[in-house]
Amino acid sequence: MGAHILVVEDSPTIRNLIAMMLRQYGYQVSGAADGLEALAQVETSPPDLIITDVNMPRMDGFKLIARLRAQARFAGLPIIVLSTESGTHDRQTGLAAGADLYLTKPVNPGLLAQQVARLLEPNRT
Repeated sequence: MGAHILVVEDSPTIRNLIAMMLRQYGYQVSGAADGLEALAQVETSPPDLIITDVNMPRMDGFKLIARLRAQARFAGLPIIVLSTESGTHDRQTGLAAGADLYLTKPVNPGLLAQQVARLLEPNRT
């Protein structure tokens, strides 16, 4: 089986769509509806990569990233922001919080898979 990816997205439809895209490329995918749910899952079953939306109830994607990056054991965990928020401020905020990549919706499935594979490479810099 492929790497485990956690998709953090409050819309079940979008979450399932992203999961289906990733499964076509051989990845194992689990989902969380917001940052708090994601943190609980990461504690019990750490993924190989996280894809997170920004605007979600209870805990947004920026706060999720900051909480993960504050823990040494998750410092190298690849995180992709996938959001409809395409402004420079949002992009800068996501990258400053510790995201490895900021993509906007809708995303090309091939591009998403390519970026996931790049971030999962063992010797990435």
